[in-house]
Amino acid sequence: MSIQIKDFGKTTAGQPVKVGILANDTIEVHILSYGATIQQLLVPDRKGNKVDVVLGYPTVQDYELNTCFLGAVVGRYANRIGGSKFTLYEEEYHVTPNEGKNCLHSGLHGFDKTVFDMGFEGDDTLVLTAASPDGTDGFPGNAELEVRYSLAGTGLMIQYTLTTDAPTVANITNHSYFNLNGHASGSVLGHRLSLAAPAADAYLEADENSVPTGRKLPVKGTPMDFTEEKTIGRDINADYPALKQCSGYDHCYVIADSGLRHTAWLTGPETGIRMETLTTQPGVQLYTSNFLKSATACKDGASYGQYSAVCLETQDFPDAPNHPDFPDTTVLPDRPYSATTLCRFDLAPL
Repeated sequence: MSIQIKDFGKTTAGQPVKVGILANDTIEVHILSYGATIQQLLVPDRKGNKVDVVLGYPTVQDYELNTCFLGAVVGRYANRIGGSKFTLYEEEYHVTPNEGKNCLHSGLHGFDKTVFDMGFEGDDTLVLTAASPDGTDGFPGNAELEVRYSLAGTGLMIQYTLTTDAPTVANITNHSYFNLNGHASGSVLGHRLSLAAPAADAYLEADENSVPTGRKLPVKGTPMDFTEEKTIGRDINADYPALKQCSGYDHCYVIADSGLRHTAWLTGPETGIRMETLTTQPGVQLYTSNFLKSATACKDGASYGQYSAVCLETQDFPDAPNHPDFPDTTVLPDRPYSATTLCRFDLAPL
């Protein structure tokens, strides 16, 4: 096991950015202090070769132009808040709209655009911290986010803790784009995926702007069903309203039960690399990079486009502050936000 912190570059405003590198005998991960971003994730394929399985960029400046949140920690509130407003303890808050009339991934000054302080604990954990002042993009309360990345065998664990000095809302996720055949290998439509079978038997219905209506729809008998493993591309072009509306999958699946529990299996057919995702969170946003387009140079000269990766964004439900029957996302001074996600890697059985 080893841990290093090195210089990675500077933002256009001159802020130094660090890269923390965690490695053991199996996997190696590179974490940027900019956005607490997973910049590289190297795992062995069937031949024992290390494969970088996350999309990313080579420089800080490229990440500053990153409009697709590649690898970043997203918050204060990941996903969408409908109408860019919510009511908390009878007070209405207006947050920054950045996707039509809605707020996506916290507006314009989220944690994905923040330079975190970075340190380490022991020889297996990187600890990143950042502040979001009261009123940032309209969110109440002075918030402090701690993100802990640690290696455990063949797994990468991500732990989030957010504290506040006033009532607020929070939903934190990591927005890594995975291609288990290698980040530069093209389409993931041949990847095999299962979602928490048999627990993920429903997804959140969304309107034409991808904001939840409040209804949970069963997946059985529809192209949305991943309770049994299938290729991502098998049904992606089906004549089905939810898929046509998003040009693919971009939906929040409901994960039954509680605690750190199995959520998904994802397998890259060319490398044999398999990833198991576990989380304490109630949902996972399946996004098949339907609108991904490289805004700048990518790692290793790669070019990313539609369906070049798949995201499994473990999270609370989108727009939950506007849906009293969704799991509560309120954070209080005496009730911090806490969530954990674990990605474990192995080789799929032949």
